[in-house]
Amino acid sequence: MSGVREELIKYAGKIVQSGLVAGAGGNISARDGALIWMKPSGFAMDDMEPQDLCGIELETGRQVKGPHKPTSEVNMHIAVYRTRPDVAAVFHTHSPWAAGVISSGASLRPMFAEFVCDLGSVTTIPYITPTTPRLAEAVGRASRKHDTIFMENHGIVALGSTMKQAFYRCVVVEDAAKSMVAAAVVGKPRFLNARQVKELLELEGPRYRMKVMAGER
Repeated sequence: MSGVREELIKYAGKIVQSGLVAGAGGNISARDGALIWMKPSGFAMDDMEPQDLCGIELETGRQVKGPHKPTSEVNMHIAVYRTRPDVAAVFHTHSPWAAGVISSGASLRPMFAEFVCDLGSVTTIPYITPTTPRLAEAVGRASRKHDTIFMENHGIVALGSTMKQAFYRCVVVEDAAKSMVAAAVVGKPRFLNARQVKELLELEGPRYRMKVMAGER
């Protein structure tokens, strides 16, 4: 056994502990060679064991492992992996603060360095009915150039070269949303401007950015 399933279960628990899902909401997956392991349908993230996970052949999209049917967003995960060979994990959360902000008409923008340095390229897609082929296609297209995807009236999709990186992106987005709401309550949020963002991206050059991408800051 490769250990990928055990690690995925560990991060599922971390997502629940961080308050990023409720009930059976959200779904996560990880690449394991030619297989994708993902959350089964109807399971809460903290109510799974490694043997409950569904093994999907990336090439065919066929389930070949696991006793349960996969998450209803299986096609969204497959679309990302087929588009991005560098992605090893896809975490989809229903993060309450972040989902609330991006569904309000407001833009979730960088106020702090972590937003710029940890999230990679960020984009927002309008509401599309969950579980549909249209949503899978839209997320797959967005993943070509973006690493963290905000879905209006739905949630967050975080991609990672590791599970750690995908998880960090989920929690950084939620923290950014809380900070933005707090700033709006007591005053007016002050976002980083283009020059400030550029300076952050240039910190310590390529070696720093490589560490960020591996979740090793």
